[in-house]
Amino acid sequence: MPPKGPKLGEPPAKGRMQQKDDDGEFLIMPALQHNSWILNQARIFSGVMAGCVAGLLRCEGLAGLFVFIFITILHSVMIFTKMSCNPTRHFPKAHSVFLQQFATGLLPFILFWMLAFDIVHIF
Repeated sequence: MPPKGPKLGEPPAKGRMQQKDDDGEFLIMPALQHNSWILNQARIFSGVMAGCVAGLLRCEGLAGLFVFIFITILHSVMIFTKMSCNPTRHFPKAHSVFLQQFATGLLPFILFWMLAFDIVHIF
């Protein structure tokens, strides 16, 4: 019986591990940690910007919270498009760009919201 193998002109079959490696299922942990750290810094930056916008626009109560949510989602969409709409290359799950560390920028948001509101509208 002849050995089973690729037919003439066909590329050789890949093993399961090689196929998973080619598909990008294996993530490099230092790179994943770096990406998470960068996303954390981006969330803090968007919280600061949202706080300044909410304070300058004189948003009070839930309106300021909606400004934070809107700007954070907008920033997530910008990050998503920067990754060429392929977040699984940088994060284990596709929704990590939108949901991971979403509330990280909340405290800087509150700080800059109150600061900008007080400086512009009270003093």
